[in-house]
Amino acid sequence: MNNRYLQRGLSMIELMVALAISSFLIIGVTQIYIDNKRSYSFQQSQSENQEGSRYALIFLQQELAKAGYRRRPDEPMENAFPAENLSGCNFTTGQTVMRISATSVCIRYQPRDSNDRDCQGTAVGTAANFTSPYTKSTENFIERIWFDSANNNLVCTRQVSGGQPKDAVMMGGLADLRFIFGVGSAASPRNVTQYLASPTTTQPILAVRFVTLTRSTGNYVRDASSVDDALLNWKNYSGATAAEVTALKNADKSQLYQFSQNTVTLRNLTP
Repeated sequence: MNNRYLQRGLSMIELMVALAISSFLIIGVTQIYIDNKRSYSFQQSQSENQEGSRYALIFLQQELAKAGYRRRPDEPMENAFPAENLSGCNFTTGQTVMRISATSVCIRYQPRDSNDRDCQGTAVGTAANFTSPYTKSTENFIERIWFDSANNNLVCTRQVSGGQPKDAVMMGGLADLRFIFGVGSAASPRNVTQYLASPTTTQPILAVRFVTLTRSTGNYVRDASSVDDALLNWKNYSGATAAEVTALKNADKSQLYQFSQNTVTLRNLTP
């Protein structure tokens, strides 16, 4: 037999079939990788928002609940909390909660004991004032809790008498924060009768409702819903203006959003 006529190597048809099969396999593996990466990014962004919302809820609930606390319950509010102007909070006599803006609130309270700390982790200055329970406190904590929209941070400001205000970032990744106040009336000063975004100075604040909006740091992880759908609950509950909604939409890069809301009744100010 003459070996000159035996086929050697691959024919063009076999090569094209092999290339086609290889291409399909590569495309399939690449698509699986892209889908897994997208799913991972989505889950990470969702977890990030959940952790941020949970921390904001715990922090705000813990700090706001302290408003109006007195070491001596029988001491009149006017004596326990004289007029003060610290941390950007200009309190009148007896006032322990005040609205600064839609995204900023001030509170003041007396430390529970010498181990009590403010929002920045600073202990009281003079432990000698707390040698026995139910003694009058000469030191008050004043905190301003506010949303830094320029840097998307939740910030707490503290100022000691004679010192300068000091800011501390409590958390980042916050897209928005709003405060709404439950107030009493002249006829019922110790019961919440309505919730207002901007109460008057004559309406006693008895509860604080806060609305948070967290936004993931990862971009282009939201495929199924539009930005209008993602911001719908926040828009309905926050009372944001059309300009504020538009600003968030313009800054959107298909991130994930999470809206949360909670109300803290100020037990130290209600029956």
